[in-house]
Amino acid sequence: MKHSADVTSHRFRSTINNLALYAIENELTNDLIAHEIEKRFSTINTGKKDKIMKDVLQSCYRLVWDSTIPCKNSIIIKEIQDEHTYTIEATTAMTLATCVIETMKRFAMYPEKNKPLPTNFYSLCVDTLLDGPLPQFDPDLLIIYCKQIVIMLKAAEMINENSFEAIDTETLYRRLFLAFWNKCNWKNLFPSGGYISDDIKKNRQLLLDIILSANKPVKLDSIAHTFYELTGIANPYDLFAISLLDFSVITWLSFFGIIEYIHTAADMPVTIAITDSAYHLIHLLFQ
Repeated sequence: MKHSADVTSHRFRSTINNLALYAIENELTNDLIAHEIEKRFSTINTGKKDKIMKDVLQSCYRLVWDSTIPCKNSIIIKEIQDEHTYTIEATTAMTLATCVIETMKRFAMYPEKNKPLPTNFYSLCVDTLLDGPLPQFDPDLLIIYCKQIVIMLKAAEMINENSFEAIDTETLYRRLFLAFWNKCNWKNLFPSGGYISDDIKKNRQLLLDIILSANKPVKLDSIAHTFYELTGIANPYDLFAISLLDFSVITWLSFFGIIEYIHTAADMPVTIAITDSAYHLIHLLFQ
């Protein structure tokens, strides 16, 4: 029975990938892709067709970034790449990084070896962010986020005592994330977590897998319960450990555009979901 189910699943994925390739080669719009789905899956209910549409679009994104795919100059590929760049630029992580970098350049304030940046550097960053792209953020939290961005930029070796390495948007995003994910000492990045921050980092891929496996909005405490129960890092119902996960790695995954917080009533549990762009961002980051 399992073998039969695996074969059926494989055939379905193959059908999705073939439809995605057909869409790219023939430069189909979303409406035309939906029309193709109607033709090919006429007996399936509307809800499942919506899921198929999402799967096909995700497959399109993955194929676009596959260096072996033909038709690299097609209109649909350029549109996806342009949308991809815009998605990256719109992330909170890139907004913070751009502000920090531009403030360093404007005021010639670069981090000296083994010395912190001047205190007023972060005030300058926060003023810019509050007056511009992030007016809804708490000023004290913005200071923390800017300090964390500086730690990531240092870990990525993109800044030194008198300059910043000029790179394109996609490269900056990728190197910044990989510095956060692989190079930064999470005990320094999230000091309020103490020893547990390092343990969370050691199991970060499991955490990401748990999040990405959710096909619909899910309560954050449910994610935390599963993660802590599987790893034994903390009691699954430890409120401090759950809050730490929320205000550290979950927050930054949202800043990098991989997950989003779902707005709910004030008395409702915190809920998160993977974003529409999560899979092709993950593909870019871990290719």
